[in-house]
Amino acid sequence: MVNILLTSHSRKLVEGLKDILKQMTSDVNIVISGGDKEGNIGSNFDEIYKLMNENIHDDGLVVFFDLGSSMLNCQMALDMLDEAKKEKVYLAGTPLVETSVQVAVNASAGQTLEEIKSYLESYPKSKI
Repeated sequence: MVNILLTSHSRKLVEGLKDILKQMTSDVNIVISGGDKEGNIGSNFDEIYKLMNENIHDDGLVVFFDLGSSMLNCQMALDMLDEAKKEKVYLAGTPLVETSVQVAVNASAGQTLEEIKSYLESYPKSKI
């Protein structure tokens, strides 16, 4: 099954979104990174990198982000992975709420990482 990492500048935002996804798809592994190291609004590279490494298993990992520095931290974390792990991670760059809900449902239904990537690539990429 495909795993999901939700990243945001707000811990509350990703906690709430994870609650919604878990109500719809209790069997999908969903992890979150929100806020900076002090718990303020911001992004936490170390946490994102750690969560990426810990959750690249099964069929892969789809990573969602909200704003610029979350995107940059996700991209830097991806760039630091070895090539075998990189192949199992997809940075969505799509609307955080709408597409993460659909991806969770798709993952729960057994779609592969390739099928989910195809779905996500139908959305315009974030330009933030």
